[in-house]
Amino acid sequence: MPKPKRRKRLRPRAAAWNALDAFLREAVRSGVAPGVVACAGTSQGAAHRIACGSRALLPRRERMTLDTIFDLASLTKPMVTAPLVAEAAARGELSPDDPVSRWVEETRGTRVGRLPLRLLLTHTAGFVPDNPMEDYRGGKSRLYAAIAREPFQAKPGTKFIYTDVGYVLLQAVLERRFGRRLDRLAEARIFAPLGFRDTRFGTKPRDRRRVAPTERVRGRWLRGTVHDPRTRTKALAGVAGHAGVFGTAGEVARFAEMILGGGARGGRRVLSSRAVRWMASDQAPRGAGAKRSFGFDIESPYSAPRGSLFSRRSFGHSGWTGVSLWIDPACDGYLVLLTNSIHPDGHKDLKPFRARAATLAARALGARPGRRALPHPEIEAEENRDDPRLSDDRGAVVLALAQAIVTEFPAKPSAVVAHRHSHSDPAAERRRRGADAPESGVVA
Repeated sequence: MPKPKRRKRLRPRAAAWNALDAFLREAVRSGVAPGVVACAGTSQGAAHRIACGSRALLPRRERMTLDTIFDLASLTKPMVTAPLVAEAAARGELSPDDPVSRWVEETRGTRVGRLPLRLLLTHTAGFVPDNPMEDYRGGKSRLYAAIAREPFQAKPGTKFIYTDVGYVLLQAVLERRFGRRLDRLAEARIFAPLGFRDTRFGTKPRDRRRVAPTERVRGRWLRGTVHDPRTRTKALAGVAGHAGVFGTAGEVARFAEMILGGGARGGRRVLSSRAVRWMASDQAPRGAGAKRSFGFDIESPYSAPRGSLFSRRSFGHSGWTGVSLWIDPACDGYLVLLTNSIHPDGHKDLKPFRARAATLAARALGARPGRRALPHPEIEAEENRDDPRLSDDRGAVVLALAQAIVTEFPAKPSAVVAHRHSHSDPAAERRRRGADAPESGVVA
C-alpha cells in the first residue's frame, strides 16, 4: 500500500506571506474594496506582490492586475511636493524657514505670508482642512490671494490639523522658485531618476484601460481623471501639490526603496541624505499633538497603516481613494497597499483593514514587537530635537514661529475661528476634507 504523501511544510516567511494573501482576498470577498494590489519589500527590492479582486465593477467587471494604475490622491504630498521642497532646501535653493511671502507675492502683508514653510509641510500652520471651492474658480494668482484672506482655525505652530491648503501653497512656492510647473519638476527630479513609466500627474490615453476607476461624476466614471474636486478645477487643472498623481504599486514601491536607501536606489541618487532625514524624522513643533515629518505621518490619528509591528519611528501616508504606503527603517521594510475602495459608491473606513494588513506584512518582513528603530547609514532618527546637524538654525526656527504667532494673534483670549463652510451634511464634509480624514475603529 503506497504511503500517503507528506504535506510540504511552509517556511515561516512563506507562511506569513500566505497569511497576508488570505487576509487580502477575504477583505475583497467581504466588500472592503473591489480589488487590491499589495507590494512589500526592503531597500533591496520587492519581496512579495499580490493582485486580487477586480479593478472595476461598473460599468463592467474587470480583473485586477499588478500593473493597474491608481489615483494616488494624497500620496502626492510625500511622493512629490514634500521631497521637492526638502531637496531644494538641502541644496540651498530655499529654506524651510522661508516665509511664504518670499515666493508667493499674493500673500505679502498677510498673516499667511509670514508663515514659515516648515509649518505647511507638517500640517501645523493652523489652516482649515480645505478652503472653499469658490477660491478655485479663477486662476492660480486669484487662488493664492483668496487663501491669504482665509481665517486660521488654530494659532500657527500650536496644533496639527490635516489640511490640503498648505500643500497648495507649497506648490506655488516650488513653481515660483523654479519657474516650472509642478508636474515638470516632479518628472525631472523624481520620476525620471527613478525610471517611472506609469507614475505621473494624470494618465496617458493609451493607459486608460489599466486605470482603476473611482466614482461617477455627472454621469461619467472618473478613470484617469483625478478624483479630488479641487485638483480638477480651472485653477489647478489636474496638477496640485496635494493630489493629482497616478501610479502603480510597483513604482510606489520603488519610491519606498529609494527612501530606505537614504535617497538612492540602484546606484543612482535621487534625494540627498539630508532631505531624507527631514522626511524620516519628526519635524512638527512640540506640543502640536502629532509627530509629522516633511511629508509623512509618524504618530497621529492617521497612523493606522502602521499596524502593530512596524516600529514607532516608521512613517507613511494614506489617500482618500483607498491607497497607502508605510516605511520602516527598523526592519528595512515597506508596504504599499493600493485599493480602489472608493469605487463604485464612495469612501469606506479602511483603518482596520490597513492596520491588519500592515501587521501581517511586517511579520513577514521580520519586524518584531518592541523593536527600536536601528541606526541607518542615511536615515538617522532625531534623538535630540535641538541637534544642530538636523536644522540649519534651531534658534531661527523658534524665532520665525514666535513672530508668526505674536504678529497674527496678539495677546487676547484666543478662539478657534470658524471657516465659511456649511457642516450640515456630514457626508459632504468628509468628502470636502479630502484624503484620509480620521475614521473610527482602529484595530491591529
